[in-house]
Amino acid sequence: MLLNYILGLLSGFAIASFFIGKELYKYYLKNKIQSKQLERLKRLKKKSLK
Repeated sequence: MLLNYILGLLSGFAIASFFIGKELYKYYLKNKIQSKQLERLKRLKKKSLK
């Protein structure tokens, strides 16, 4: 019974960490794309000011 409890607990942690990691990866990608867009806009602004 203790073994079943431990295995259930571990699988629960694994599933939860999978979903948390998935959300963090989505946030990371979104943030990376936005920062690239901001850099592009800054470069365009600098070119237009010259």
